[in-house]
Amino acid sequence: MINFKLLLVLTPVIFSVAFTDYWLRRWGVFVWDNGPTIQNQQVWEDTAIVADKGRPQDGYPVFTVRTLAVNALGIPTVFFLGAIFAMQFIRRGVINA
Repeated sequence: MINFKLLLVLTPVIFSVAFTDYWLRRWGVFVWDNGPTIQNQQVWEDTAIVADKGRPQDGYPVFTVRTLAVNALGIPTVFFLGAIFAMQFIRRGVINA
């Protein structure tokens, strides 16, 4: 039988990989023609923030250093705040951790 703690650790990882794969395929970043390819340039035509003139011909990059920095800072922050929140409900002797 699978260990419950292992299940608690692996479930968010599996969900994040599955949803990231789904949305990147939906946005056209992951393309599955004859094999998996990554198209890092994406033209965002439906946004009102981007001006019509001065737009790059191939579109804007999807993955940048800023994307990695936001994920590197944001994801541990959310887990840290979740851990602090969860600690508020732990009473001595109730949960054997």
